[in-house]
Amino acid sequence: MWLSWYRDSLAPDNHDALRIKEARLPKITGSSPQLHKRRYLVDWVATICERCDITTETLHLSIMCLDHFMDKYSIDDAQLHLIALCCLLIAAKFEESDMKIPRIQTLNYFVQNAFLTKEFRQMELLLLEFFCWNLVLPTSAHYIEYYKMAALSPNDTLNGEKVTKSMEGKIMKYIAKYCKYFLDISLQDFAFSQLPPSLVAAASIASSRHSLGLSPSWTSQLKEVTGFSVSQVQPVALALISVYYHYRARDAECENVEVPCGDMLAKCNTTDHKAAEGPQHTTRVVGC
Repeated sequence: MWLSWYRDSLAPDNHDALRIKEARLPKITGSSPQLHKRRYLVDWVATICERCDITTETLHLSIMCLDHFMDKYSIDDAQLHLIALCCLLIAAKFEESDMKIPRIQTLNYFVQNAFLTKEFRQMELLLLEFFCWNLVLPTSAHYIEYYKMAALSPNDTLNGEKVTKSMEGKIMKYIAKYCKYFLDISLQDFAFSQLPPSLVAAASIASSRHSLGLSPSWTSQLKEVTGFSVSQVQPVALALISVYYHYRARDAECENVEVPCGDMLAKCNTTDHKAAEGPQHTTRVVGC
């Protein structure tokens, strides 16, 4: 339903409407007793989306639904998989074309047919009633395509050299790749779900530009499109970059590589921008 809203002539107005809707979203408190299992559930749902060719927008919407529902209820462990699958199901019904909506039988396969169709239907109804049948919930994935349209500016430099027209296509492909990666990071770490989705999307753009060597990391064009200043984006972007370095070091088992100590995500929720230092002493998100 959201697809291509950013290509409409009314895109700025649509963006403003999403931001208003975003501001009205209930705050996620992190009070769920099952919060420690969230990372596993996110990875699991992401795997299902990949295998079923489900869009990034649907994945992010399903996790947002899961976060809000888990935040308000104490859920039996035996029901967590059913709730996660039903969050994915209702998100797909809202986001995907009819042909791409996964069938209950398909979803049940991922839990070895542990649940009855009736149980899926009952949980689906419970979730829809919880959200008052309104799934117009803007996620960072819904903003990112609009923000990517402003991800390159005429005065950009790449590792000190001016970006030429012939370079733009290739750079944009890398920006898209990096943005997806940083959005994936934001999905996995719970602290990012407590931030405005539009801010996380904007920070993903800044993190991508920084990682690619584009300068400045944040431009006047991006400020105009997103509505965020460099001081607003910087702590979140540096948190994303910090987590990226942490994951890279962990995955490579690089015990001798210096990485941040893990509370960057908590710090990105504060207004103290000095607290959010980058993964290495030279890392800084630079504005125009």
